[in-house]
This record gives sequence, structure tokens and C-alpha cells, in this order.
Amino acid sequence: MLELVLVLLAAGVLLAAILGVNRLVKLRNRVSSAWADLEVQLTRRRELIPNLVATVEGYARHERDTLEALATARAAGDRSREDPRRSADAEEQVDRRLASVVALAEAYPDLKADERFRELHNELVGTENKIAFSRQLYNDTVTAYRTATRSFPGVLFARRLGFEPPALFDADVGERGAATVQLDRE
Repeated sequence: MLELVLVLLAAGVLLAAILGVNRLVKLRNRVSSAWADLEVQLTRRRELIPNLVATVEGYARHERDTLEALATARAAGDRSREDPRRSADAEEQVDRRLASVVALAEAYPDLKADERFRELHNELVGTENKIAFSRQLYNDTVTAYRTATRSFPGVLFARRLGFEPPALFDADVGERGAATVQLDRE
């Protein structure tokens, strides 16, 4: 009888470990997928930047420093794609530079009225919304993964088996001045 209890106990522990590892694998895959979705939106925004710069250059030739700073920030974003912390820092710089470029529309009424600029601005605003959603999904997924690795039974084996959640993507676009300047529609 004692042997049966020990066998059942061992089987239960083994089953819990298997289920725990499978859960961690699933969460790690969800994190990877959420990061890929976020990266798609960040890349889309970076791809819109050259078009925005070209449109603004025609109206604001003497704003070259602002436009070059945006191009530099975009390049830094391209280089930091693998690491959420570095990517968040780079994207924060892109956010700030984009806000400066979009704000130029206020100083140049002809630019503000330009159809191509308005289209690009609308695309950027839509992309910013998608980035915010993707960032939230990624962070929620990382948080669930962290919780699973730091609570029972995951805490017993997660670290030993290499289940280490990545960093949160903490660039808070909304609070740091994203490119959300509203253009008057006349």
C-alpha cells in the first residue's frame, strides 16, 4: 500500500512538472509572438518616417537638424530590434523626434494643408495606436510568463531549465509626447 502511495505521489509530481514545463513553453512562445507583433508595428512606423521626412523637407528646408535627428533615431530603432530594453529606449527617441517633426506643421500652414502630409500623419496616428495595443499585449504576456516562472510549481524548475522572461517594453509613448498633434480639418 505504501509503495502504491509513493508511486502515485511520484507520478503526480512528474505530471505537475510536465504540465508546468509545457505551460512555460507555451508562455515563452506567446511572448515571442507578442514581441514579433510589436516589432511589426515599430518597423511600420520606422518605414513611414522617410516619407514624412521627404514631405516635410519640401516645406521646411531650414529644419534640417530636426529631420536629421529623426533619421538618426530611426536608424537606432532599426539596430535595437532584439532587446526590448534597448528597443524601448530607441523608440522613445523616435517618439520625441516624430513629435517635433509633426509639430512643424503648426509653423508651416502650407505643410499642414498638404494632402500627403495629412495622409502620413493619419497613418502615423493609426500606427501609434497599434503600437500601444501591441506593447500592452507584449507586456501582459511577459507579466504572465514572469508570474508562471516565479510562482509554484514553476519557481522550482523554471530558472534551472532556462525559462527567463525578457524585459518589459516600457517606452510609454502616451506620456512622453508621441506624435499626436491634431491637424485642423477645414
